[in-house]
Amino acid sequence: MIQLIARIEAHPNQGEQLASIIEGVIVPSRAEEGCLTYQTHRAIDNPNVFYFYEQWRDQDAFDQHIASLHYQTYRADSASLVADRALTFLDDVSKKCIFRTKKSNPLSNCLGIGLF
Repeated sequence: MIQLIARIEAHPNQGEQLASIIEGVIVPSRAEEGCLTYQTHRAIDNPNVFYFYEQWRDQDAFDQHIASLHYQTYRADSASLVADRALTFLDDVSKKCIFRTKKSNPLSNCLGIGLF
């Protein structure tokens, strides 16, 4: 599975226009066969910053998404509005945790610490 967070920052005062373009890519992306999760968020404290949380079945599904017409249109339409774009690919460490009991602290069992 491919998992990632994308952070997109619009140029100052371009957040509304970028939001409109982002809205156009959500539904077709979610409809892609290999899409497991496609969530978009806007930062509360900075209306020019957007986050995407995505999960794709595999590398091929992610590559097909990047090559899709709707994604390419989104990139072209947003190019002049975007000041910064960063992708972070993720490894799900929670799937590596083994829990001892229902009452045990999941974080302490996973990481060996007792924060909660």
